[in-house]
Amino acid sequence: MKKIILSSILTSALLCATDLQSIGVDVSYTDSNDEDKNITIIRKTPDNCKTVKFDPKTILGGNLVDASVPAECKKTFITYLGKVSPIKYSDKVETYGEVEVLEFIDKAKDDENMLLVDSRTTDWYLNQTIPSAINVPFIYLNKGQYPDDFLDAIDTLGVEVTKDGYDFTNAKELLLFCNGVWCGQSPLSMKNLISIGYPEEKLKWYRGGIQSWLSLGFPTIKPN
Repeated sequence: MKKIILSSILTSALLCATDLQSIGVDVSYTDSNDEDKNITIIRKTPDNCKTVKFDPKTILGGNLVDASVPAECKKTFITYLGKVSPIKYSDKVETYGEVEVLEFIDKAKDDENMLLVDSRTTDWYLNQTIPSAINVPFIYLNKGQYPDDFLDAIDTLGVEVTKDGYDFTNAKELLLFCNGVWCGQSPLSMKNLISIGYPEEKLKWYRGGIQSWLSLGFPTIKPN
């Protein structure tokens, strides 16, 4: 078997990960027939995908793979949405995978200072969410846009408003998630919380979100 040799050529050493998503990475390689080939690694959005309605049932519903596979064994997902998030939000915010999420949920059963937070807007939350998650929509953590909802939200998270600003003495340990690695709602939640002084070490991030959760066969619930 012939060895395939890959060499990545970056257009600039200063490009960040989000730039590469839109510009792509040029790669040259030798295929199994000893022919030199080139390809640009870039996410593609077919024109007919751009008209797909963006709602919970469309994005997270339906089936894929061969028709002979039982319905309960298969999932489908949209490939073109949003921007792919880096694996780490910051040096102080831990990124969690599914095993860590399960451990967090288990510990939170006996610790009221730990909250699993669905950062998506309410319609997405009501469609389906991870069991035990509470809903604190990312939009409500924008104090300039939703001042009353902002106050309710940070109160839920254990933050006290004082005459000098905010008291984070009783701020809860949060594990935030949204729709998937392409979803910006939980990162926006963390950005807004950090901007008011919320301790970064009390923030955890389930980067894979609902899409990864479903792809691995874990259950969701429809909150009342």
